[in-house]
Amino acid sequence: MDNILQGDVLSHLQDVELMILKDFVQICEENDIEYYLIFGTQIGAIRHQGFIPWDDDIDIMIFREDYEKFLKVMENNPNDKYTIFDPRYDSEYCFEFGRMSLNGTYWAEYWDKQVSFKLGIHIDLFILDVLPDNKIKRWLFIQYCYIVTRLHALSVLKFDNYSKAVNLVLNVAHNFLNLVKLDSKYFQKRIPKLFRKYEKTNSGQYVTDLTLIERVVFKREDYKPPKKAKFEDYEFNIPNNDDNTLIPIYGDYMQLPPEEEQFCHILNEIDFGEY
Repeated sequence: MDNILQGDVLSHLQDVELMILKDFVQICEENDIEYYLIFGTQIGAIRHQGFIPWDDDIDIMIFREDYEKFLKVMENNPNDKYTIFDPRYDSEYCFEFGRMSLNGTYWAEYWDKQVSFKLGIHIDLFILDVLPDNKIKRWLFIQYCYIVTRLHALSVLKFDNYSKAVNLVLNVAHNFLNLVKLDSKYFQKRIPKLFRKYEKTNSGQYVTDLTLIERVVFKREDYKPPKKAKFEDYEFNIPNNDDNTLIPIYGDYMQLPPEEEQFCHILNEIDFGEY
């Protein structure tokens, strides 16, 4: 299938996402909420002073305490422009990070037809949770959380985008999880408590986003205090230590990846609505 995120469509998408980012940052600044551009967006700021040319999303990292504060702000000040997606709001939303989604738009990935909600054009809100101080406990906790998050997705979605054998195994696992009541509602209740297990019992020195495939560990001081970096026509927060937040995931992030690794999401459909 041809990728629809090319040329003018990709440029249009980046413009809309930048608008969402500016609105998000305004909310954060008005409510003393700290955020950071992260992943490809952070690389874009450092290497390109804006979007990586082929990038089609904006990634934000936010400490758990600020994320919870952000959710409260949005709950107390609902608006017609945005919907916040988080697993606590909808058991079918099987991603452990949040999304700030633009109402009246549509972003359809491969799983779209399997859920009742419709995701719009959005920015991703990844969350830093506290890890155990003990190195062995920290490693075990990260592995366990990684498995649980994948089981959550597996309990909601069926798969047809891998080989026949892999699809068969995954879909048998999907049916089994629901049969034994390890379904989306189970994970909806379990995972938020699991992720916050150590926030009051450890120093808070070690943190990570527990959804990361790379399963890396950061130090709080890698992020705090934030520094400013130019991204398109504005300056936004990024972590204060670029190497410690990017090298564990990307290696030499200042080098352009080979062409075959310069890719976008594969979407079934995108609709910009009035935007």
